[in-house]
Amino acid sequence: MSANKPNTAKSVSWFNGCGGRIGVVIGQAGEHAYIGAALRHDEDADVAYILQYGAKFPLAAAQLLPVSKSYEA
Repeated sequence: MSANKPNTAKSVSWFNGCGGRIGVVIGQAGEHAYIGAALRHDEDADVAYILQYGAKFPLAAAQLLPVSKSYEA
């Protein structure tokens, strides 16, 4: 049986969207980035939430976006 390995954020790109901020998060591991809305008032909590529950986003496209914040490995 395989175990889920927790993924941590490598970088996030923030954009202003209709009704709030949209984040595109690239994880330290994996072949997808994740996109989602900022629903909390804490940026790091938003990043963790998007990484866990966000919709899959093409990694190659996410790597072309300007980075708003980088995280250490």
